[in-house]
Amino acid sequence: MGCKPPPTFMLPGVLAIIASILCLFGGTWCKFISFTEVNNSTDPVTLSYGIWNYLGYSTRNTISGEQVMMESCNYYPDNSVIIDTKWRSARAFSALTIIIGGLVTFWLVLSWCMRGFSGDRGKSLFRCAGMMYMLCCLFQGLTLLLMTSNACYNNGMVELSATALQNSLINFSGEFPTTCTMAGGGKATIAAVVMWFLAALASLKVEPPQRDPITVETHDITYTKNQQADGTQVVTETVVKGTPVPVAAANNNETVEEGAAADQAV
Repeated sequence: MGCKPPPTFMLPGVLAIIASILCLFGGTWCKFISFTEVNNSTDPVTLSYGIWNYLGYSTRNTISGEQVMMESCNYYPDNSVIIDTKWRSARAFSALTIIIGGLVTFWLVLSWCMRGFSGDRGKSLFRCAGMMYMLCCLFQGLTLLLMTSNACYNNGMVELSATALQNSLINFSGEFPTTCTMAGGGKATIAAVVMWFLAALASLKVEPPQRDPITVETHDITYTKNQQADGTQVVTETVVKGTPVPVAAANNNETVEEGAAADQAV
C-alpha cells in the first residue's frame, strides 16, 4: 500500500512558508515605516521604526579619524513614545499572525509525510487549514494599523533622534516630515497578506493524496480424496490463488486484519 500525492499537494505548504517568512520580516524588523530628512538633497538621513523596535544610529571614529554612522535595531525606550490603541492592535495582530500561521504551517508541512492527511479526512483538515490562513490574512492586514497610529503621526522618537543626530552630524538639517512613509517592513506585510490569501485558496482547493485500497487475498482450496488399490485413502490438497478483494475504501481510515483467507472444501 502506498500514497500517491497529486502534484499540487505541497503548494499550500510552500505558499504558507513564504507568507510566514514575510510575516516575520514585517513584524520584527525595525523598518516598517520611515521619516526621511527634508531640505537635504545631498545625503538625507532616514529614521525608521517598526512595530516593536526602531532603527537607532550611533557614530564611531575610525583609525584615520573619519566619522562613520552605525545602525542597529533597538527596543523603544521607556516613556519615549505614546503607544495608542491602534499601535497596540497592530502589535497584537502581528503576534497572533506569527503564532497561528507558524503553527498551522508546521502542521501542514508534516502532512507531506503523514498518512492521516489522505482521503476525506485529509480534505477536511486542509479546509480547516484554509480557514486559519484566511484568518491570518485578515490579521496580517490589520497590522497596517501602525500606519495610522502614533508611530506615524505623533512619534516622539523622531524628535529625540533628530536632536541626537544634530549634535553629532555636521550636514544635518534636523527637519523631518510630520507623517511617515511605508518602508520595507510595511511592503513585506502587504506581500504576506497576498501570500496568506493564496495559501488559503490552495488549501481549500487542493486534493489530498488517495490511499491504495486495502485488500484481502482469497484462496480456493480443494481437497480430493482417492482410494488406493490396497484400500488406503489419499487426500490431495489443491490451492488456487484468487484475486485480491478490497475490504476498505481508500478514503476511509479503517483498519482490517490482513491475512484472512476464504477456504472452500470439497
